[in-house]
Amino acid sequence: MRMIDFDSLAQKVLEETDRLVRRYGSRLAGSEAGRAVARELADRMEGFCDRVRMEEFEARPASFYAYTKILPCAYVLGLGALFLDRGLYLLPALGIAFGIALMVSQFALYGRLGDGLFPARTCVNVEGVVEPEGEAEYELLLSGHHDSAPVARIYSGPFQKFYALAIFAPYPFFLLELGLLIARAAGGVPEIPGGWTAALLAGLPFAAAYFLMIDTRRGSPGAGDNLAASVLCVEIARELAARKRDLLRRTRVRVLSFDAEEAGLRGSAAYLRSRAGEIRERPAYMLNFDSLYDAAHLQALDRDVNGFVRLSREVARDAAECLRVEGYEARVYSMVFGGTDAAEAAQAGIAATSVIAMPTAVVREGLVYHTPRDTVSAVGSDAVEA
Repeated sequence: MRMIDFDSLAQKVLEETDRLVRRYGSRLAGSEAGRAVARELADRMEGFCDRVRMEEFEARPASFYAYTKILPCAYVLGLGALFLDRGLYLLPALGIAFGIALMVSQFALYGRLGDGLFPARTCVNVEGVVEPEGEAEYELLLSGHHDSAPVARIYSGPFQKFYALAIFAPYPFFLLELGLLIARAAGGVPEIPGGWTAALLAGLPFAAAYFLMIDTRRGSPGAGDNLAASVLCVEIARELAARKRDLLRRTRVRVLSFDAEEAGLRGSAAYLRSRAGEIRERPAYMLNFDSLYDAAHLQALDRDVNGFVRLSREVARDAAECLRVEGYEARVYSMVFGGTDAAEAAQAGIAATSVIAMPTAVVREGLVYHTPRDTVSAVGSDAVEA
């Protein structure tokens, strides 16, 4: 059997990713550019897969980041209500309460609260299936996502190491104002103490920064997060298909590229709603790839979605061990901030992990994901080769 040349494969992945990024640019969930890239990925799969499907689904991407706009606006309205003392306390209080509920549901838990309030977009997943030489006894899912994230301004500027402060610092001010609004509405605080007035005014810069933190109309190039992973999955599946007799005797491979991952894992959720039952008819495993930037930070996840979703620790350990056998430093890591498509597979009963290659410390610099700098030049060939 001819061995796979992983160095050449990595270069091929980077060249194709660069071509797609240069041609189509950013690919916000449900965008025409995202659909075009999905079509190109499907065309590449047609050359070696037994079946290829492009599946449309409806998502509401604006709901995922809406809390970053609702909370600051409600805060400013609340300040006006408190200082003008005209009795309009409930409207901003409801706005703050709703914004916090959205943040907990959409961002912390990757839930669906409030989705119906936002416009629907048609998104596209791509699936290619490589059948084994014999009867399928196992399922292997190789996945990435082809949509790119809205630009996070906090990662783009000189203060990116303080991103955690920017994300969480406004909440004491939001909660303080919410309490005062409720108290004033109930008649319990006839006059705002001077110290609290100063605190509320001090919260204005934090609220303004929160509003500007995400540019929801502008997408990043998304080479490392996460088009390179989708192209990598296609090329891995191509190599496996070419060696089917030796490597795929009893294992069916599904190569997947999801849309709307950056809108709360909507693409993988839609795919698994329609396919999970079929996939679970035999032992199934998912290897999801995300943010392949630097082989010095290779990690296999055993927890996902801000630590709330348990992935397969066994699969994560096996993935990390395979990397170590090949000479890479790799560890098993519990994702405490963010989420990947492996979470949806795990919740559908599939043994899953995500392999990432980026720093995960709370304080970090040099971030390119979710920024205009997320081009192929930021993607390490060693991370792709690993």
